[in-house]
Amino acid sequence: MGRSSRAQAEQSRMRIVDAATALFRRHGVDAVSIADIMKAADMTQGGFYKHFTSKDALAVEACTAAFERSVEAWKEAASQSTDGGKVALRELVAYYFADKPPERSCPMVAFSHNAMNGPHESAFQVTYSQGVKRLFAAFSDIARAGGAPDMTNEHISLLFSAMIGANLLASATGNESWTQELTDVVLQAVGPAPRS
Repeated sequence: MGRSSRAQAEQSRMRIVDAATALFRRHGVDAVSIADIMKAADMTQGGFYKHFTSKDALAVEACTAAFERSVEAWKEAASQSTDGGKVALRELVAYYFADKPPERSCPMVAFSHNAMNGPHESAFQVTYSQGVKRLFAAFSDIARAGGAPDMTNEHISLLFSAMIGANLLASATGNESWTQELTDVVLQAVGPAPRS
């Protein structure tokens, strides 16, 4: 295979991964077919198996991509603050709770059903676990960036868990008013809004 053909094959593979990542985050892995993915990628269904051995293999790669993009987005959101520490963490939490299209939803929430209900220690579950650890590491790094003395490991873990839990409940209940109260409490726990 020539260099041009390899590059085209890699571009096609990435189109499939991008389409799958968006669809899986929007609808869940089980609700999306290979035909749906290939249609969204604007490719023929028969071309799928040139790139992936199965939908499960694609789901693993899509899960990896979703977490990688979220880590980048979190770092970008926190970088909007020049003060570091709690202000950067508040920027991140505010970004996390901000309205986004479903295809950009939190991968911890979007892929949790498949991670919980799949075979124990499957490739998908391992990938999901690694992704969660990377997001937690990014969250911790951002929280510690300013050296705030009250940002203990326990405090960081509690804030991270509360943030994810509030988002999960808001997503599952259709953003009822009481879930907005939960997100407000998490934002208050991170610290006051920066002064303009």
